[in-house]
Amino acid sequence: MDSFPDIRITNAFFANNTLTVALSDGRIIFFPCTEMAWLVKATPEQQQNFDIESDGYGVWWNDLDDGIALHHILSPASVAPKTARADETVEVS
Repeated sequence: MDSFPDIRITNAFFANNTLTVALSDGRIIFFPCTEMAWLVKATPEQQQNFDIESDGYGVWWNDLDDGIALHHILSPASVAPKTARADETVEVS
């Protein structure tokens, strides 16, 4: 996680196959999870049963025994997430 040493996930929610995370630097990331079949195929209850890891470097789905690290969300090699500042709105399709 050395690439993003001062950035942490401070809040998160999941809806419509999109993970939305608020970051400690004020950004809000809308990360489409359509490429993560294990999450898309989960029940709505399983999709909602997640925790932000204690160090703020990832989100973990307890029932699915899987998660995603912050560096994957922020990586250019990942699916291109839509971003906004905390005072902006981005429409998620």
